[in-house]
Amino acid sequence: MSLDKKVYKSFESVVGPENISDAPAVLRSYMYQPFGNNKGVWADISPEAVLMPASTEEVVAIAKICNRHHIVFKAMSTGWGIHNLPGVEGAVLMDLRRMNRILEIDEKNMFAVVEPHVICMQLQVEAMKKGLNCHIIGAGSNTSVLASATSVAGYGPDGLSMGHSGRNLLGVEWVLPTGEVLKLGSLGADAGWFCGDGPGPSMRGIMRGWEGAWGGLGVFTKCAVKLFHWNGPSELEMKNAPPNYVLKEPLQFFKASLFSFPSLDQLAEAAYKLGESEIGYFICRLTPAFVGLQMTSGKNYVDMWQSGMMQQVLKYGFLFVIFANSEREFDYQQKVLAQILEETGGQASPISETKEMQEQIATTVLKVDAVVRSCFRSAGGFNTSFGAMDTVDLAINQIKAGAGLKEKYIKRGVIMDDGGDNSATLLFEQGHLAYTEVLVMYDHHDGESAQGAFEYLAESNEICLKQGLGPPIFQISQVGMGKHGVFGPVCFNYDAWLREIKKELDPNNVCDPTAYISPEERERE
Repeated sequence: MSLDKKVYKSFESVVGPENISDAPAVLRSYMYQPFGNNKGVWADISPEAVLMPASTEEVVAIAKICNRHHIVFKAMSTGWGIHNLPGVEGAVLMDLRRMNRILEIDEKNMFAVVEPHVICMQLQVEAMKKGLNCHIIGAGSNTSVLASATSVAGYGPDGLSMGHSGRNLLGVEWVLPTGEVLKLGSLGADAGWFCGDGPGPSMRGIMRGWEGAWGGLGVFTKCAVKLFHWNGPSELEMKNAPPNYVLKEPLQFFKASLFSFPSLDQLAEAAYKLGESEIGYFICRLTPAFVGLQMTSGKNYVDMWQSGMMQQVLKYGFLFVIFANSEREFDYQQKVLAQILEETGGQASPISETKEMQEQIATTVLKVDAVVRSCFRSAGGFNTSFGAMDTVDLAINQIKAGAGLKEKYIKRGVIMDDGGDNSATLLFEQGHLAYTEVLVMYDHHDGESAQGAFEYLAESNEICLKQGLGPPIFQISQVGMGKHGVFGPVCFNYDAWLREIKKELDPNNVCDPTAYISPEERERE
């Protein structure tokens, strides 16, 4: 199947001949994606053409051509994962990499306006020059600010102090599947970007809800996001060579430490108390394997793992960072932390006190730049499971369920032996919400390993359903994995509402529904 030549020419007239291609080599390059299916990393379906619009007007024109000719389209920003590709034959892909500008940083009102391909690190560098900082999701500083705020999940370990991407979203410019342009929040009332919920129209719940539509409800071409106070230098000087660069000088009033607890339940109690005390800058529950991923080399990871030190000291641990504005505040937060640790049996880990680990932790905390790279480095591929955001107790139950399930697949030899309990747990909004991802690492070039990881993910979805652990992130939006229809009946039939939203905003069903939801009722799996 190939794109009609007249239609191709119509698209070409919008973006220019240098910004559209249907060359097999170009299309094939987009099909090699992480988080793939049980066959590995190659997508089964190729787009018919790739277009690179440079403006909202060009996105509008492409959407209208697609509606006129009933062609499905899918938009992507930085493109991490198979969910960025069309899941149906005959579709076109919009690669938004040319829309990469920071349009505004409002220092006084503490927000930034960005286009889709602005990455977190790009915004962070510019914001720090003005004494500000931005929330960065756990997938890393190479991800799109706009995508995590409008369309996908939005979790990150700095959520303790900087919230969640969906909550940080302000004004939005949205090209609907029909090609109409909708402006939300104060932008919709011609009052600027400062608010996402008024005085103009608010559709935050329909637009993204808990997790976002994963590109299934049109294209977000601009958005504003909250920025936060930054107490550090306007520029961070680094030493060593990438990817192992670290901060050249330590930050004032900054302290990063790893703590371990006698049990998961005591760790959970400490998390609740930390949230109630409203201290801290960054928190992440780190397993021994996850800590090892932060090492500067694979050899260091293997050596530390084989010594057994990490497994012994950090079986139930987390990373906690204090970054205060003054010496008095710094002392106060340390005293509160010490009291909570005493009440919950927490102990500081000697691992975090090494010079190498302190430098690495500080750099990772500020840039959130090493986690995803390191996960791929260990086994070649990885995926993630569970992930419903709710209470700390629910997160602990997800950890227990995931660790137990993974043991079966580790014994089969199809996934990496990471101790089973390899998860990242994050607190948000001063500990009122928690979130857990249970990682599974495997060889995506090995068919048996890829199939084993796929089976694990499918079974983890079933556990979430049967044990009431909430709809899982990611797999629910992945081709061949769980679908909204599975979880809808136990979650107030939310899938029925999603279908109605899809029908209303996309009457011709031209915006790829694969990672979101079909407008037609499907048989529940």
